[in-house]
Amino acid sequence: MKEPSDVTQVTGPVERVLKLLTCFNTQNQGMTLTELAHQADLVPSTTSRLLKTLEQYGFVRRGPDRLYYLGSQVIQLGLIALHNMSLYEVAKPHLRALAEESGESVQLGVLEGKDVLYVDQVASPRLVQAAPWVGRTVPVENTAIGAAIQGHLAPEGYIATRHTVEPDVSSVAAPVFDRHGTIIGAINVIGPTYRISDDMLAKIGALVAKHAQQVSSKLGAASFERA
Repeated sequence: MKEPSDVTQVTGPVERVLKLLTCFNTQNQGMTLTELAHQADLVPSTTSRLLKTLEQYGFVRRGPDRLYYLGSQVIQLGLIALHNMSLYEVAKPHLRALAEESGESVQLGVLEGKDVLYVDQVASPRLVQAAPWVGRTVPVENTAIGAAIQGHLAPEGYIATRHTVEPDVSSVAAPVFDRHGTIIGAINVIGPTYRISDDMLAKIGALVAKHAQQVSSKLGAASFERA
C-alpha cells in the first residue's frame, strides 16, 4: 500500500495536467503558454514542461501560429467516450431526422452540475443557422433545454422559449428518459425567431416531443411505445 506522501506526489502533477487541459474550450481553442499558465495558475516553466509532455503523447499540439491546441489523442478519447454513451448513439439518427423535418439546428444536451452540456448537434440545412454548441454549456435556469431536463413541461411534452440565452432566438426542447424513468438528457431545436411563427413553434414542439419519446423508448423507457 502506498504511503499518503506517495499519493500526494502522484496527485500533484496529475492535477496540474488536468487543470491545463481544462483551460481549452470553444472560446479558447488556441492559447499561448502565458495564457495557459495564467488560467491554470502555474508558473510558465512548469507549464512549458507539462505542455511538452502532453505534446509528446498527442494531447496538445502547437500550431504554426505558435498557439497551443488540443491534440488528436483528446479527440480520439472524446469519441470513444461519446460512443460509449448509449444516449449519444441512439439519439444521433433522430437529431438528423429532426433537423431535416424542422429545418432548424438540433442539439442533444445532458446535465452537468448546474448547467446543460451540449454533446451533439446537427446543423440546420438553411444558410442562417445556430453556431456550433458542442462542448459548450448553458444554464439550467431560464432555458428551454434546462427546463426539459428538469421535467418542467407543457402537457404536450415539450417546453418552448423565446429570447433566452441569445436574443431573437427561439428554442424548443423535450426530455429523454432511461429505462428507470429518469431524465438523462434532452433534445432541443433552436432557430431565429423571425422564421419561427407561433404555429411553427407548436409544430416543432410536436416533432421534438415525438423524437424524444422515440429515443426514450429505444433506451427502455416503458412509458413510451416503440416507434
